[in-house]
Amino acid sequence: MALVSILDKFILTKTVNRPVVYVFYTCIMLLPVWLLSFFGVVFPSDFLVWLVIIFSSLMFIFFLWAMYIGFQKSEVSHIGPLLGATTPLFVLALGNLFLHEVLNRQQIAAVLILVFACILISFEQSKLNHGWHKGMLWGILAGFLSAFYYVGSKYVYDAQGFYSGLVLIFGIAGIGAVFLFFSPSVRALFKTRSRFSRKDKWSPRQFLVIAANKVLSVIGTVLVQYTISLGAVSIVNALVGFQYGFLVVLVALISKFKPKFFREDYTKLEIVQEGVAVILIGIGLALLI
Repeated sequence: MALVSILDKFILTKTVNRPVVYVFYTCIMLLPVWLLSFFGVVFPSDFLVWLVIIFSSLMFIFFLWAMYIGFQKSEVSHIGPLLGATTPLFVLALGNLFLHEVLNRQQIAAVLILVFACILISFEQSKLNHGWHKGMLWGILAGFLSAFYYVGSKYVYDAQGFYSGLVLIFGIAGIGAVFLFFSPSVRALFKTRSRFSRKDKWSPRQFLVIAANKVLSVIGTVLVQYTISLGAVSIVNALVGFQYGFLVVLVALISKFKPKFFREDYTKLEIVQEGVAVILIGIGLALLI
């Protein structure tokens, strides 16, 4: 998922310059998930479960939209960790309220340490932004929306099982892509090529990057969702801090060795604060394990 975040930023910068269009591409690719419904999917008989499935699918779509806008307006090594910091806090509250999940003191301490580490990473001191800025608000909104998506998913997995719940949630998200046709930016994709901007025309290399991104996204998402189905959603989302530890290291390495593909500049202060944050992430994970 750390690799997915980096590729999302690259795509939104170099290939698809409108987040709603990228959400459309992401969700429309989920429609083939319905083919899996012929292989043992159990459809719910409880109307409440259907409501939660539809709600979780909608939250997934809006979460992607807010996250992509945040990635576009900020550096991924900052907006990503902010998302990782806000999501566990919202999940902790919602999980306790709706799923009656109760954490012990050590687990709560671990969650708080991971959240603090992610906030520390997210504080931006770049050439474009200093401290908090409007892009951070989109990261917080994305964290809020994703919390509902994760908690709703956990409820569905408990009610329907992992396989059936996964197919239904993401299958309906695929149907939700159809409603994105109401966006002028999406409708323009199906009109004459002259309506496209240069950034909407893909080279073979860009197509491969998008394809790789979607394959990694599917693998990462299924792994995260399966983990949620097995354990407490609050703890699983706290472990997202591990993802952003990877993210910081990967961004630094790519910026150093492949700057033409992807580059973010670091100040000395940022190097120190992100180094401390990665150490805190390690401590938080040790407490959880």
